[in-house]
Amino acid sequence: MLKALLFALFSTAALLAVLLLFAIDDSPLPSLNQGLTRDDIQRAKQLLQVRPEERSQLKTVNLDQKDLNIAASYLLDHFVENTTQVHFGQDRIDCQIAVFVPETLFGHYLDFSFSVRQLNDTIRLKSFKVGEISIPDPAANLLIPALVIHTPLNDYWQVLTQYVKNVQIGPQTLEISYLGSIADAAKQLVIRKHAEYPNLHLYQQQINDIVNRHDPDWRLSLIELLQPLFATAYQNTPEADAIQENRAIIIAVASYIYKRDLRRFLPLGLVYSKEYPVFAYKRVDIPQHFIASALLAAVDASLLGERMGVDKELGDARQGSGFSFIDLSADMAGSRFGRMAIASQNKARLLQKLMAETKDYSAIIPEVQDLPEHMDEMDFKQRFERVGSKRYQEVISEIDKRLDDLPLYQ
Repeated sequence: MLKALLFALFSTAALLAVLLLFAIDDSPLPSLNQGLTRDDIQRAKQLLQVRPEERSQLKTVNLDQKDLNIAASYLLDHFVENTTQVHFGQDRIDCQIAVFVPETLFGHYLDFSFSVRQLNDTIRLKSFKVGEISIPDPAANLLIPALVIHTPLNDYWQVLTQYVKNVQIGPQTLEISYLGSIADAAKQLVIRKHAEYPNLHLYQQQINDIVNRHDPDWRLSLIELLQPLFATAYQNTPEADAIQENRAIIIAVASYIYKRDLRRFLPLGLVYSKEYPVFAYKRVDIPQHFIASALLAAVDASLLGERMGVDKELGDARQGSGFSFIDLSADMAGSRFGRMAIASQNKARLLQKLMAETKDYSAIIPEVQDLPEHMDEMDFKQRFERVGSKRYQEVISEIDKRLDDLPLYQ
């Protein structure tokens, strides 16, 4: 009996090791991309946007290969860190997705590759592979939907099946027809997601207490909101709930900084007795960009970004105050902070401990006020040519270095 049990355990461990060996790699199948550019983000928002007058109508969008890559990356970024490439074939769409996983002996990437073909009105998966492991087509078309149905993705799948009315794969385009009311259904998913945070109202009340005690003659610092809330979470909640609590804290702080914007999306009684602007480096835009990016990184809230204007400064150098590397650096810092907050229970708990001991916002946002800003379209092109140019990447590398130098992100 004991020998049989030991043999079963050893066999299971050996099988798992073999699966990991062939499924996980030290380099991603699709080439690493540099992330979405400011123009890509704007294009993704245009593709996914539903205007109020379209809520009761059937809306059709046609996506070419570039559009489909942008939309896929924009949506997947709200679930997992990934790099994605989508290509149109003659009668199919070929997809390669690399999901970043914790470092293992076998590598750091879990690769998926498959083709999507259309048979009459049915979409079928072909040639599905996980790493080097091929899954037969019949099994893939049964297994993948079953996995979706029995995971948290099922809520999103149900919305898609209810509101997406037609999909047509063409030679170089993907045509999707859907009811505009899908925006309201997806909004309800976000609201239900936030209902999973029972301590959210406690953190909001703690913010109320902080602003009530705040001296109005002094600027309210971003760290004055974050540090006490993380200290409370570290002292009063179990490690098993660390990710959930970190998300609740980020939502609570965002609900204060973005009071009016979030009230339309999160009916959580977001009422604060006093409303002081929040500062970092004597500026209010830096905390706004930081906490909004942290929110989008930590919470499945792609819909929030549409109205909150997370990438306002990134979006378009043609209007407003122009392109700003200062705001971009705050976005990058917030994204790192948000990803760390939910990376794992251990890392989430470590963040609580570090933030409970943090006394200054310079621990989470590096000094950035020497970076270029207020560039209109002409100024930006003269100085940096385009997004992704050598001079542009030099500034991005400098921002990354400053973030890397902060102990919190090491």
